[in-house]
Amino acid sequence: MKTKQSIDFSYEFFPPRSEQMQRRLWRAVGQLERLRPAFFSMTYGALGSAQEVSVESAISMHHDSPVAVAAHLTCSNASRRQVHAVARQFYAAGIRRFVALRGDSVEQETAASAGYPSVAELIVDLRALGDVDISVAAYPETHPLARNAMTDLQALRDKLDAGAQRAITQYFFDADCFLRFRDRARCSGIDKPIVPGILPIHDLDKVRGFSERCGATIPGRYAALFAKAGNQPEARYRLALDLAVDLCERLNREGVDSFHLYTLNQTDMCLDISLALGASLQAPQLTSAA
Repeated sequence: MKTKQSIDFSYEFFPPRSEQMQRRLWRAVGQLERLRPAFFSMTYGALGSAQEVSVESAISMHHDSPVAVAAHLTCSNASRRQVHAVARQFYAAGIRRFVALRGDSVEQETAASAGYPSVAELIVDLRALGDVDISVAAYPETHPLARNAMTDLQALRDKLDAGAQRAITQYFFDADCFLRFRDRARCSGIDKPIVPGILPIHDLDKVRGFSERCGATIPGRYAALFAKAGNQPEARYRLALDLAVDLCERLNREGVDSFHLYTLNQTDMCLDISLALGASLQAPQLTSAA
């Protein structure tokens, strides 16, 4: 029987767009930083005011938290010069971790935009900044726009070969789905860490909507389980917590020792999942990671 391994955690946040959301974000950060995670990551809105909030939020988190911060950076809908300028802004502020992503196109991109043709090329430019740590995305159920699973795996290998240190997966709910993907990746020559992305189910209907857009599969049994929990908040919370912990424990028995939790800027469930998996609350750190 395989034994339980110690676990590293990282947590993903999104930029707040109101004062109320900002207060909620910093409460979440304050709670989760006491777990001494490997890093926090801040997602990126690439257009207009969303970009400004993303950049400001990542830099503020970097300066105010003792936890290392990974800034997301996407290369769709922008020129190389624009993307590289943001990367340099992050680097000048002291951020040395990045999550390099393609991002969603909001309009037809053309050669005239002079953008990055691939995330691999973005990674090459990020590495030219200096000593950086780069994560990229992986898709256990295949990216919705990929021609097939083989080309999707090749794209992942290209990103890792370009210099990324690890891949973080799209969320999933079936341990075997991840394990089969990990096996295919290893057989294709990928030997860098593949970190499972874990999404706690705060609202099953909303997760269904997310999943339809990104190609993630929700197990059929979940509908019956949540229906049985009814409209009782405590019962639904406990069910969601148990499902996430069971998934992570199964993966941990199969050698997975890192998890990236998508917080949705909510603390309680991510904190409870982490504690159930062996994390412990530490005394607050007073010095910044900057």
